[in-house]
Amino acid sequence: MPIPLPERGEDLAEAAQEKGIITGWGWGVHFTPAESLKHLVLPVASHSFCKAEYNRGGSTPTIDDNMFCTGASKYQENVCFGDAGGALAVQDPKDGRVYAAGILSFDKACAVRKYAVYMKLSAYMPWINSVLRGDSEKSASLRSSVMSEMFSRQL
Repeated sequence: MPIPLPERGEDLAEAAQEKGIITGWGWGVHFTPAESLKHLVLPVASHSFCKAEYNRGGSTPTIDDNMFCTGASKYQENVCFGDAGGALAVQDPKDGRVYAAGILSFDKACAVRKYAVYMKLSAYMPWINSVLRGDSEKSASLRSSVMSEMFSRQL
């Protein structure tokens, strides 16, 4: 069964205590490919701290409001090579519903004291829903708009 997507109004609350679970086939602690599906419980990080960390270097994408970050696990484990594209699952504290809050976009190459960056699914739900409904004209327009915005920030 696929993981549910966020529902209307369901947005990742940025609380220091919020945690999510990501699964993946990424490299393990000894920098070798995983032999089985792994999972990590990761804390949601402060958006401002994460943004400051990535904006310092200048060579990585800009962190915006359509993104969020996680830090390392309590055992000092983090995402690594091969984990990008995986969904971070969170549980809604009000009703217990589990849903995908974000998709891992990039990280600082397995670094324990660095942040992993996710695209915030709730920010893209209008486009996702239009694609699922088959609204190709609206989808193409939204996709074009999103791509233009992404590229303009990188130049």
